[in-house]
Amino acid sequence: MPHTAFFAQDRFTHKDTSVNFPEALVSSPDSPYKNALDDRPRLVWQAPTPGYWALPTGYYLDLNEGSGEISVLLPPATGSASDFAASIQAYLNASSSTTRTYTVSYDTVNAKFTISATGTFSILWSSGTHGGSSGANPRQWLGYGVNPSDTSSATSHTAPEKRYGTELWITFDFGSAKTVDALALVLEAGDGVDINSSSYSSVRAYANATDLGSLNRTYWEASAAKKLTFTPVPTEAENTIQVAYDTNGAAMSYRYWAFSYRFFDEDPYHAVGILKALKKYTSTERQITELSGHGLVDPTQALQVGNYYPAQDLLHWVAPLNFNAWEAATYRDTVQRVVREGRSKGLLWALRWDKITDGTYTAQSEADNGFLLWGAITGYGQGTYSGAGSTGFISGELTIQQVR
Repeated sequence: MPHTAFFAQDRFTHKDTSVNFPEALVSSPDSPYKNALDDRPRLVWQAPTPGYWALPTGYYLDLNEGSGEISVLLPPATGSASDFAASIQAYLNASSSTTRTYTVSYDTVNAKFTISATGTFSILWSSGTHGGSSGANPRQWLGYGVNPSDTSSATSHTAPEKRYGTELWITFDFGSAKTVDALALVLEAGDGVDINSSSYSSVRAYANATDLGSLNRTYWEASAAKKLTFTPVPTEAENTIQVAYDTNGAAMSYRYWAFSYRFFDEDPYHAVGILKALKKYTSTERQITELSGHGLVDPTQALQVGNYYPAQDLLHWVAPLNFNAWEAATYRDTVQRVVREGRSKGLLWALRWDKITDGTYTAQSEADNGFLLWGAITGYGQGTYSGAGSTGFISGELTIQQVR
């Protein structure tokens, strides 16, 4: 029997939690990181332009100055576009294998990187030791795409693609280990950006008992005790909730957490609307067997005489939930605990959470059907109580409306 679950009590916004993120990701006052932790998805943490770059350890730039291949090991470069360019430039010029003097620059107008030298050279994106679409080279970070060809020999090479940044990155310290059952996420990006494409996007969360640093996901990817991948963005545009959870939905207890939204595209707009670390409330004994009135609601006024230009409002899901004769203790520990969170706070609701975590249904399809959503309580009524003491039963109603 599938189990309905509610998720609330966000740990990322708890008063004991401290937050760290790179200076290069300090956004404008209109789109600070706190917007991502707000319960309203329309308030977003937007990546500044130019934003933040973070190259992992173990990446190489393969060059040919005319006498064969030269492989230069690059640093785990992080920071702004100018910081990133300066790091690569320093390592190229410090290498004992190169004979040229190199300059790496970023044009803020065209949003492109240029690598120049005092003599001709080519970049071996394809044929180099670290070349190819899976090679450990900075092709995507510098704007050369997924699988570029070797460049011709010249004194200067400008990337063919724009880059406004490659990552939104943030870390959290709970102060001590705290239980998290699931993470909820809403992302935004410019038109044409495919967040679900593994070639152009990667969305990850990490957890660990000790701090692995606040600047780069490389160390978290290598050493974090828990590494979570978020579910794909749903197909339907009205509900783009994504979730991350441990195997079979097991609870996770860690002090340090990190989140990374990595992107390789030419669009300047990337943002986080919701980022939550939540606690689960559910019953393993009772289930909602009927959703009467569940569906999409369009609050837009109809096109009609006297209203030739109706303002388009946001389509959203409404889920009226009926709890029929639940054991009193179960009802209080699940439904009433969620109600106590209040109507002014957001929550994650899943009709069949255990069937998502065991793979029976995908989070993507459940969201498309309105069975997984970020919402808020808009109505609550405890109808009847029967029985006595701990053996009693409670029936009630709860309405959740999706928040977009």
